[in-house]
Amino acid sequence: MKIAIIIFLCLLFPAGTAYSYFRSKQQRAAGKKVFEAAVARQGVRIVAGRSFFLTTGKKWCRVHTVFKWKEPIGHFDGKLHRYRISIETGNGQEMYAEERSMTEFAGFCWSQSREPNSLNDTCCICDADLLEFRPPVAGQYALKLDLQAKEGASELVDFTIMVSEGVVPLKHKPYTHICVDLRKNAPRKESGNEEGDFPIDTLC
Repeated sequence: MKIAIIIFLCLLFPAGTAYSYFRSKQQRAAGKKVFEAAVARQGVRIVAGRSFFLTTGKKWCRVHTVFKWKEPIGHFDGKLHRYRISIETGNGQEMYAEERSMTEFAGFCWSQSREPNSLNDTCCICDADLLEFRPPVAGQYALKLDLQAKEGASELVDFTIMVSEGVVPLKHKPYTHICVDLRKNAPRKESGNEEGDFPIDTLC
């Protein structure tokens, strides 16, 4: 009986790990891409400002990025590769903004195998979700990103940013991004802003 239990547990854990992997993969693949843009570095920064249209306020959206950086990456200092990302309405009203470091997403990076005698010294690819949000209504929105892309010996290159709607929120570890439901936050004017502002309710 004990041997049977041991065999069952030995089979259960790998099966559970495989299920979790494929479920996570399906969640990340869900949704419809509403825009994708490759952003070039401007000196020491990567600056992106893109507008996009969302078809409904009922669906979750994801801001996703794929980029490369040159080694040495160092010890993932949170003071390096700082960025500010924001979501705005079509008329330019900022609904949400945060400041973080790209090094927080180092767990979603892996090294490329170097080709013999290759001149390409880029050997780290990162595939990370920066933010998930649910808009209050359908319509035109804008994404803005300002990122320090070159600091010390480390350098960010080949930066692509995307927004997808109709995604399944990834609220559990190892994901470290924030999920925010903007539908719960109606504009208010207590702060003195004539156009009102949007209080933020972070979910994960």
